[in-house]
Amino acid sequence: MDTPRDQLLRLLVQHSFQHSAEPVFTLASGRKSRYYINCKQTTFMSEAMPLLGRLFFERIKAAEQKDDTQITAVGGLTLGADPIAYAVAYHSALQGTPIQAFSVRKEPKGHGTQKWVEGFERLGARVVIIEDVVTTGASTLKAIDGALHAGFQIVKVLALVDRQEGGREELQRKGYDLESIYTTEDLMRLVRQSGD
Repeated sequence: MDTPRDQLLRLLVQHSFQHSAEPVFTLASGRKSRYYINCKQTTFMSEAMPLLGRLFFERIKAAEQKDDTQITAVGGLTLGADPIAYAVAYHSALQGTPIQAFSVRKEPKGHGTQKWVEGFERLGARVVIIEDVVTTGASTLKAIDGALHAGFQIVKVLALVDRQEGGREELQRKGYDLESIYTTEDLMRLVRQSGD
């Protein structure tokens, strides 16, 4: 029987992944790539949410045990991180160990309190930054910046897919380790096995 990781990988390849022999896809950075990954086509699906919640929750719990720390909340840059953070919060509540969700704005709110973060707020809270897909690491660093403005301590950066195009290395240079559930290599391996 397929594991939750296998099931989610299949959904990603089916709904979120395109590939080409030549670099024909233009990325947000302006670079061309052989791969196009739109995780939102999967992360917003009802059948993906229980799998996302479980897989990310398990990684978060492993990080807590390894570092002997408690993680209070998860979140990242809107819109990509939002469904994953909600799935984790829901799954954690079912497990009896609630982890809160938050969302980092792309720009601070232009009126009122001019907040970077919506949802959970607590100075000094230990949090995990969530990403759907990491390419250069720029959007992840923006999420980290917003979370730091909110007074959070960043314990870990956890992505659904690492495109393996320099983002991991850029985050390491800034002092953050990236862990991902999948890499582009994982997606391509399933494509090859399926004969597409």
